[in-house]
Amino acid sequence: MYERLRRLRRASQLLFFTAFVLLFAFAAYPLRSPIPVDLFLRADPLIALSAMLSLRRVVFPLLWYALPVVVLSLAFGRVFCGWICPMGTAIDICERTLNIRGRRPERAPQLSRLKFYLLIALIVTMLLPAAHRSAVDLSLSESVGLSAVYLVDPIALLTRTFTWVGLPAAQWALRLGGDTVTAWSYSDFLGDHPALARSLSPAQLAFGSVARPAYFRLGVTSFVIFAAIIALSRYARRFWCRNLCPLGALLGWLGKVSPLRLAVSDKCTRCLRCVSECKMGAISEDPHRYVGPECIGCCTCLAVCPESAISLTAGREETGREDGLRLDRRRVLQAVGFGAAAVVLPKVEWAAKRSEAGERVLKISSERLIRPPGALAENEFVTACVRCGECMKVCPTNAIQPALGEGGIEAFGTPVIVPRIGPCMQPCDLCGRVCPTQALQPFDVEEKRCIYLGTASVDRSTCIAWAEDKQCLICDEACPYDAISQRVIEGVGRPVVDERVCVGCGMCEWVCPVEPLGAIRVGSSGDRRHLTREERWRLREQAGKDTASESPYPGL
Repeated sequence: MYERLRRLRRASQLLFFTAFVLLFAFAAYPLRSPIPVDLFLRADPLIALSAMLSLRRVVFPLLWYALPVVVLSLAFGRVFCGWICPMGTAIDICERTLNIRGRRPERAPQLSRLKFYLLIALIVTMLLPAAHRSAVDLSLSESVGLSAVYLVDPIALLTRTFTWVGLPAAQWALRLGGDTVTAWSYSDFLGDHPALARSLSPAQLAFGSVARPAYFRLGVTSFVIFAAIIALSRYARRFWCRNLCPLGALLGWLGKVSPLRLAVSDKCTRCLRCVSECKMGAISEDPHRYVGPECIGCCTCLAVCPESAISLTAGREETGREDGLRLDRRRVLQAVGFGAAAVVLPKVEWAAKRSEAGERVLKISSERLIRPPGALAENEFVTACVRCGECMKVCPTNAIQPALGEGGIEAFGTPVIVPRIGPCMQPCDLCGRVCPTQALQPFDVEEKRCIYLGTASVDRSTCIAWAEDKQCLICDEACPYDAISQRVIEGVGRPVVDERVCVGCGMCEWVCPVEPLGAIRVGSSGDRRHLTREERWRLREQAGKDTASESPYPGL
């Protein structure tokens, strides 16, 4: 019976891991999945907790999906880790494929409490922003506060690895396998979308169809981190899940109230096979006792017991389950201190400069900090974003890249648009539809006309028309918002940008033939995220009226 239950658990793991991979593959243009492609991220209670505590508001797309996982943990303990979690399954697959068995239980590092200290530090990073916002004025509150869950959340980490490492590898494999990668032109987006979809192979639909295999600037870093997680299994099986996973710590703490328990009868001969086979090290040297928050319900101990001495029971009768976490007070205080430092240090004054925008403060650190459309104001954005990479995966032009230094230390890894790699296509609204935390707010295609990402400017010292007196209309013809016009000077048409109309999509910079840097470049100076949607619409309408009546040429 219990061997059958263990097989059922393995089938459940493969089923949910397959679902994770399929949803990841469906996060591509055209987005046609009836199920949210960010389902696993939405269902992550740690991400939901981080977003709602840090932003001080209820994020319903996270709440409704994470609630079933919370209820599951309250009823059955930490079974999510053993039956559903794609990171746990990926580790199991790698351990089996690479024949990694880990050390014997008595030689394995005993660091299981480390993940609870890490969880405490993360909760501190969530709470500090809310405490400061309620205690001081807005301008001071923006100097501290940052959620660091993105660093160690397993679902976000695995999705990020699949995007930054798996997607480019899959697209290169398609190319080497002879499956031609179809280039999308701007006219494809304006044309018949179903016809375009029918022209693509299933592999191209799954892994995106771009002019070249995708490239992400932190791909090597992501690969090294994931490889390190797998390599740690040399010290103990599922080392990550045992000792480092904060989501596992949260679910283990919730599972303390679960009535489901393991009971060991008098038939136990102390062969200790259950101890050696337990991949979480939950069973102590005395097989009659085990640590409840560490058990993931894998049923391995039940299946391998030669005497069938271990059984499942539900109730409050006395068993060998121990639910006490036994955390060291000094370590807890250290975790609180690390959490506070993680909030304050990335936000010190040298981490980013500030520019006044009305009564609000818009924080920037680079002219190349160009956020995807729908992004929240910078401080809220870096707090809500979990760096999962879903927006980067779904972007058809590979324009969205992880930030390096554009937004300061606190914004490392968050999505930014790099126009030289690809533009933000006007008829595309996918990034706002796949963001699990709504750091990128949903928007429609029509609304993109008033979502100001930045402003383009012409470098007259390198522009072919300005510097060489040659005819060049490429940026003017490519601009989808009619923000660029030609002004005839000395018999040569020269490009001029209307800053009131330009939204900073980057199309002009992408098509500019000047190398290596385009002669027309987009900067963050036109960022209007601090304005409400109504204010942006009014600004756009006024710009249209002024353009029609005056035809101004700013900058001349």
